[in-house]
Amino acid sequence: MKKIGEILLSKGYITEHELANALSEQSVLRKKVGEIFLDKKVITDEELAIALSEQLKIPYLNLDEKKISENLLSLFVQSYMRKNRFLPVEVADKKLVLATDNPVNSDLMLEASFITNMEISFSVVKTSDLEKMFNSIFGQENLTYEFKEDFVETSARKGQDLKEDEDLNSKPIVRLVNAIILDAIKMRASDIHFEPQEKTLLVRYRIDGFLHEHIRIPKKTEKMVISRVKIMAKMDITQSRKPQDGNIQLYVAKKDISLRVSTLPIMNGEKIVIRILDKSKIMVTLRDLGLSDSDVKTIKRSSAKSQGLILVTGPTGSGKTTTLYSVLQELDFTHLNISTIEDPIEYTIKGINQTQIDAKTGVTFASSLRTLLRQDPNIVLVGEIRDSETASTAFKAAMTGHLILSTVHTNDELSTIVRLKDLGVDSYLISDALLLVIAQRLVRKVCKECSEEYTSGENEMSLLKVKSPVKLLRANPKGCEKCSFTGYHGVVGIYGILEIDSQMREMIERGAHIKELNDYLKKIKYTNVLNDGLLKAIDQLTTLEEVERVLDISRFNAEKDYENTKKISESADPNSKRILVVDDVKTIRKMLKALFEEENYIVGEAEDGGEALEILKSENINLVISDISMPGMDGFELLKTMKEDDDLKKIPVMLLTHRSDSENEIKGLQFGADDYIAKPIDPEKVLLRVRNIFKRMRGDNGINSQ
Repeated sequence: MKKIGEILLSKGYITEHELANALSEQSVLRKKVGEIFLDKKVITDEELAIALSEQLKIPYLNLDEKKISENLLSLFVQSYMRKNRFLPVEVADKKLVLATDNPVNSDLMLEASFITNMEISFSVVKTSDLEKMFNSIFGQENLTYEFKEDFVETSARKGQDLKEDEDLNSKPIVRLVNAIILDAIKMRASDIHFEPQEKTLLVRYRIDGFLHEHIRIPKKTEKMVISRVKIMAKMDITQSRKPQDGNIQLYVAKKDISLRVSTLPIMNGEKIVIRILDKSKIMVTLRDLGLSDSDVKTIKRSSAKSQGLILVTGPTGSGKTTTLYSVLQELDFTHLNISTIEDPIEYTIKGINQTQIDAKTGVTFASSLRTLLRQDPNIVLVGEIRDSETASTAFKAAMTGHLILSTVHTNDELSTIVRLKDLGVDSYLISDALLLVIAQRLVRKVCKECSEEYTSGENEMSLLKVKSPVKLLRANPKGCEKCSFTGYHGVVGIYGILEIDSQMREMIERGAHIKELNDYLKKIKYTNVLNDGLLKAIDQLTTLEEVERVLDISRFNAEKDYENTKKISESADPNSKRILVVDDVKTIRKMLKALFEEENYIVGEAEDGGEALEILKSENINLVISDISMPGMDGFELLKTMKEDDDLKKIPVMLLTHRSDSENEIKGLQFGADDYIAKPIDPEKVLLRVRNIFKRMRGDNGINSQ
């Protein structure tokens, strides 16, 4: 085989003098002759590629003329292709052709064959073309990962008694798993899913809350990949029939990364999910989360108090833990005893005492909190209040000189108060101890590179509650390279920061209905999660579509139904009868409302007895139709309260009950119900019964009926 220098000389790309100098420098620089010529710009990368093609007798390929399919690209992870300097370009003569500027890489040929189960051949390309194609397909390389070949210590290296199959530590498997993990970190993924399919092992990344397919690995490699991950996480590779949990600690690109690994046996194999916990992401300030300056001041004011309770509410994955950790960072670690009780401990924080929940050994939130209170704490973070015992202990601690931070799973701020009552916490305790409720969600930030600006129409203006059009952004459904073709890049929080003031404390203590609390918040122009989301859409941080996806806007705007009913009532024919439908099931309310409105009745709605009483006191209602079983005040209590009130006792009441529920029918009639409607509801019977009641009313007092 001719040497590369001889070929370059024969083609006239270099002179004999230049070749002699390069050969003398080679022993000192320890570089290939071709690289020396490239560094000195004696030859071009195209001339070197042509010379390599002749030397190795492999084709020279012009990448500009090639269109690479997504199917071929999906065979390898991005970082593996970049590191090994190749792209899969075609399948020719039953061989997978890899375009590379380093065709002497024999390890690559073996590894690629192992990964794909195909025979491999090379084509040589010039370096500039390869880099251009990398950037075209994957975007610019923004991070340089600093890691060695085996950058994670396995259980065997730690001295544990675990036998590893040599195949599991073979370079192809090590590189493949490492590349998958590193790609996930680079692409800002929060989770990696290894999902066994019938014919492949599917690898997906969760990015900004959505799962995206990343690669499909041949089925024959599946067990080795799964076993490699389990070894890294110090799990038992011989056990595949029961779930396991483990951890992997990494130091990547000068970042501490913790991987929480979970396995689960499924039909097609063993599924693994890796949660990526980047410690740098948890150490963010409150302002970095997307909170306004006024909200930050409110949180700091409450967290500076020596005792009380701060609660963060929202669904799983809404960033509650991050918010709590950000609150802790505002505190004085030096002079305070700060402790946490978590399940699990996701991030370790220097200067804080952290306790891991373990239900198997009886270490629960409630038992840990009771023990911790004997450790002289100033501030305690309780991962979640999920039962009556924890709630009771937390509130007692908050009343006795401790600041408690915790989370609950509710839809909004006011639902948190209802939830606490459901857990058995007395109203006076909630009133005295609760300082702050933070409701939150995470929305994706719209990609500024590919989004489209548009002017809001009437529907958007109505939702945004603005009087003049505003400029909004719409995500590009095709996306771009920067946003991984999703139209969104990154996430931001939307918040409702409810500080419990003196008036709210008084209302909570006397057991005010949730509607009264909501009316007070509207009166003081409180900014809830929806309002904050709409403001961020106006500021072009996100899109209206994203806010609507994350929030049940109809629930936040539920009060409009009654407001619209009142407007109709005020402008309607004064001789029209007014019916109030009381039911916690929205579908039933809407069905009855539509039925009665067709008969020209005026219809109002209420979700329970408490809300119904508020309406009855302010509106002229001629008939109440109420369900019996409802949260808060039920139908019997509503009926009893009405019959004891001189102003309301003459209003007829019809109860909704199940057909076979004769006991409730009798009880309702004894309490003074005028009639009942059996479920499932028969529209014709309902209308006949309503007409009969109004006929009786006309006979009693001469009021004209419909």
